[in-house]
Amino acid sequence: MSSFSFRPITGVLVFGSILILGGCRAESRAPNTKDSNASQEVSNPGEVEKVQAFQQKRPTSAEDKHVLVAQRQELDETVWRQEVVAQQYEQALVQLWDALLDEGRVPDGDELSVLENLVRFNEMQIGSAGTKEQWDHGITVAPLNKNPRNLSESEWKELIGLAKTQGYRIVQTEWHHAEFDIDDSGQARSKISMAIHSRHTSGNERVVIRGNLEVTWRPRPDPKSIPVPDRIDTRNLEILRQQGSVAFEKVLTIDHASPSNRAGIQPIITYDLNGDGLSEILLVGSNELLWNEGDGNFSKRTLCTHRERGFETALAADLTGDGNVDLLLPGRRGDLLLYQGDQGHFSTPPLGKAREGGPLIQPQVITAGDIDKDGDLDLWIGQYKIAYIGGQMPTPYYDANDGFPAYLLFNDGTGRFSPATEETGLAEKRFRRSYGGSFVDLDTDGDLDLLVVSDFAGVDLYQNDGSGYFRDVTEETFDDRHLFGMSVSFADFDLDGRTDLFVTGMASTTARRLEYMRLGRVDRPDIHLMRSRMGYGNRMYLSQSNRFVQPEFRDQVARTGWSWGSTAFDFDNDSDVDIYVANGHSSGKSTKDHCTHFWCHDIYEGESKPNPANQALFQDVLAGYFNRSESWDGYQKNSLLMNQEGLGFESIAFLLGVGQEFDGRAVISDDIDGDGRMDLLVIEDQWNDGQRLHIFRNQLDTGNHWVGIRLQDEPGHSVLGCRVTVNAAGKKRTREILAGDSIHAQHAPTAHFGLGATDKIDAIEVSWIDGHVERITSPACDQYHVITRSSVANP
Repeated sequence: MSSFSFRPITGVLVFGSILILGGCRAESRAPNTKDSNASQEVSNPGEVEKVQAFQQKRPTSAEDKHVLVAQRQELDETVWRQEVVAQQYEQALVQLWDALLDEGRVPDGDELSVLENLVRFNEMQIGSAGTKEQWDHGITVAPLNKNPRNLSESEWKELIGLAKTQGYRIVQTEWHHAEFDIDDSGQARSKISMAIHSRHTSGNERVVIRGNLEVTWRPRPDPKSIPVPDRIDTRNLEILRQQGSVAFEKVLTIDHASPSNRAGIQPIITYDLNGDGLSEILLVGSNELLWNEGDGNFSKRTLCTHRERGFETALAADLTGDGNVDLLLPGRRGDLLLYQGDQGHFSTPPLGKAREGGPLIQPQVITAGDIDKDGDLDLWIGQYKIAYIGGQMPTPYYDANDGFPAYLLFNDGTGRFSPATEETGLAEKRFRRSYGGSFVDLDTDGDLDLLVVSDFAGVDLYQNDGSGYFRDVTEETFDDRHLFGMSVSFADFDLDGRTDLFVTGMASTTARRLEYMRLGRVDRPDIHLMRSRMGYGNRMYLSQSNRFVQPEFRDQVARTGWSWGSTAFDFDNDSDVDIYVANGHSSGKSTKDHCTHFWCHDIYEGESKPNPANQALFQDVLAGYFNRSESWDGYQKNSLLMNQEGLGFESIAFLLGVGQEFDGRAVISDDIDGDGRMDLLVIEDQWNDGQRLHIFRNQLDTGNHWVGIRLQDEPGHSVLGCRVTVNAAGKKRTREILAGDSIHAQHAPTAHFGLGATDKIDAIEVSWIDGHVERITSPACDQYHVITRSSVANP
């Protein structure tokens, strides 16, 4: 390991514990092709000469910040004038949402009174529930478009009073300004994307009202006044109901959010360290080990005896080839620390510690796999570079390759690593600002390829030639790779037996609104031409004929918000794979959002190199974000996307108990109590006040069957890179065993498959990366099977 060429590093300024990056609010239209915006014209009310003048050399002294401020003001008065007006009308949404969040103003949780008193209008068109559609788990959905009628404001208050009498209470809401238009006469109209999550006081019913409101506004006598709707059309809403107990119950919270302890919890890893069939939980960031005692009970221990603070990534794997799981961490000096495992204990000092430091500056993901088939695990380490710091901004914001370098490291078999990035073909894009990366055999040719997910760039795929040399096949493989990439989950989402991808990003209502108004600077057409693609949100890629293609239902999985970690798991054991996504960046005291600054100014003004004038400007512009008086894509809800037999997905998180609105980060699914139902582990980020781990136990009783495969390392044979296949009822189901998915997390080397009504399994096959295949014929269902490379042992 000491052969990894180390060098001293300089300090890195981190704003709190938050990583500042691109993206905003929730929702954007899907571009049908990757060139869908190429011919779009942009409407600019400003004078071309003034806009083009901003191409001149920018001020570089902090004292010249006022020049940049004046430029922003002039652009707001010309190019972005309609967006400024849209922000003025958005004040009504901010006022309403803030009031609903203000515990001091809502007596005894009576949020319905806020709607009663703050929602003002002349006329509201509202309908009753139309034809109901029945979904699984007692969920019904119906459009609110039957027998529409017009309500007056007084009739609205009566309707709210009825809801109170019937025992309903609002739990949480969302309000987003999706579209805006104002004509020459001053008549303004908006489309508002909204959701109201409520429950009955009996606790046996949950209700979601969601969709789009069409609003026509009253004239404003005073530009500083809060706008008031003239007419509200609610006919594009739908109502979802779920009765009975929720599927997920929160059973444990580990809190690192006190003023005396601001340590983060991430990265988080689940791994069966003692071979008893239950995963321990490694809270690497806080150096804690939750030892699984069974039945959902844990005892807390110290993870590493000689631990030093590091970064938000780690790797649990057998890196020394002795059959024991080791723990690899980037050290605070920029080096790699390898803690050798001994039956689940990490009590000895780390190997390979480099006292003089190392080249790692902001490592965010480590993945491992035997890429050259020499019997040991090699590494790829991706790094992030935080935007704004020093006045720099990823450039171009849609294809940035200006961060800290990634590294490919070859293992000599003993846990000593040597750099091989250039000779393996991975040098050209190594300066991405990456959060995710996995070695996985996506072309099923028997060797491990590399998929990289990066903020300000999207997805890159490198195909392994079998010897450990990689070729960039991104452009020929993906129909559109662009997004603010955060994490990836691998599963067969469309049930065709091939591994697909779900990549999280940022769905931006602000970007969508700017697209609708056709606003953008003529001197930087590339920025607005890429806006809808970058702000689209998550992307699902289905494997089809050596390509990854987005499905027709892509919008259903795209618009979860500012998304972070994700996990692919079959929560109801119905044999199709569902998705859980953590959302939300920074929730402050107010829902007033920084998003417009990002899309109208920040990405235009920044550049890859530091700029003191930019830095001084950014400090002022982001003041509300830093002091938490404002939000940046805050109060978004975590999403559970239920797979509809491979044909689409429906968002049902709140109805099943896991739709909380805290700012989520890492996500892991794992059967922590061994009952065959996959549970959820979710990290909540609280800015510079630390993090919380929430564990949600799956208590859904469907009667469906399942099977699980727990893989164990042997000396010289790691489980990373294995593919598990289950053949049952004429269907083939596959899962990959890998690292680097989700974000700041690592799943246990376990493959869990829901079987639905099927209670017979033809065979289970496990394919190792060296070509060896282990096969079990007619295994029992509704239990876990333990498999190593050389033998099969059933519990």
